[in-house]
Amino acid sequence: MSRTASLVLSVVEIIGALFLMFIAAILIIVGIGFATEVPHNLDGNLGKGIFAWLLAIAMTFIAVVLYRHSIRLLHSLPMAWSVVEIILVGFLLFCVGVVAILGFAVAAGGPHAFPGDVRIGMICWLMALAMTIIAIVWFRRSSRRLRSLRELRLLESKLRSEMGKR
Repeated sequence: MSRTASLVLSVVEIIGALFLMFIAAILIIVGIGFATEVPHNLDGNLGKGIFAWLLAIAMTFIAVVLYRHSIRLLHSLPMAWSVVEIILVGFLLFCVGVVAILGFAVAAGGPHAFPGDVRIGMICWLMALAMTIIAIVWFRRSSRRLRSLRELRLLESKLRSEMGKR
């Protein structure tokens, strides 16, 4: 397998691992909904909740194995690792948007489903703010590293061309 193909495969594995973790988080929430008796929403079937949790644990295990395998390969390619970090920052910002929208939904409440609670909405907004700050710091660090690697590669190519002339 060529170096480019292994890089693409590693990026696809990381995206797949993130998708599995996202689905696992949804299954945990669904499992909680099944395990508890919420009036007018779910009938409280504990077996379905436990099954959803076990499925979420299995998906998390598969995601961790995929992630470790691809990260091990990417650490040997520093420029590729910086690009993958920037992609992960984009995914983190997507999650920020979801958490912020969830905060608005919880603060406003659903007239037919649940009453609004501004305190929980504020917690979601603060989590979104913290995740945004982490994403900005992570993006700046990886973009600086990517820029320095490009400059180093440019300097190396200039040095090789000068060595070839002598």
